[in-house]
Amino acid sequence: MSDSPGSARALALAGLGDRIRRLRVARGLDQGELAERAALDVAHLVNVEQGDATPSLDVLAQLATALDVGLSQLFTDGKPGPAAMVLRGNEVPTVDTDGMALQVLTPRAVIPGLYAARYRISPTSEGVRPVKHEGHDWLYVLSGQLHVDFEQGATTLRAGDSVSFSARVPHRLSALGGAPAEFLAVGATLLASPRGEV
Repeated sequence: MSDSPGSARALALAGLGDRIRRLRVARGLDQGELAERAALDVAHLVNVEQGDATPSLDVLAQLATALDVGLSQLFTDGKPGPAAMVLRGNEVPTVDTDGMALQVLTPRAVIPGLYAARYRISPTSEGVRPVKHEGHDWLYVLSGQLHVDFEQGATTLRAGDSVSFSARVPHRLSALGGAPAEFLAVGATLLASPRGEV
């Protein structure tokens, strides 16, 4: 996961604050309520929404959980694209903060409610705080050792291992073994039909 400076990062973060604000308003929350749900300082949330602060992936995970959306939904609100969409490896921007890197691989999902992302967690990082959201997640380890703590129990995955689980179960991800853990995450959120059926 190489991060080309400046423009790639700016592309990944473009419109982030505005999307967070729109998701917050759509849920009928004011900034104080969202900040409380996400365990954040209100002033920091205001700066994030205005584009004056770059949140860490940890903070983004807290906001996604508080807004009840997948993390990748904070990076794009594009409607489903064409039947097939090619995303070249050198075109995928990387957001790298606090020892964690993220590449959103589905900037415009072909299937609504489906997302895919590639993560790298440094062994020196504290990892992702416990998060939960709607839908189901599937993780596939590319390299290193990924430790997944669930509300009850934990597991350590190595290259080639995978785990799938209900994303409603609080889960925390971290790297073990002194090397970064790199993995793919694919998630699906069950969307309600126009009649309110799932």
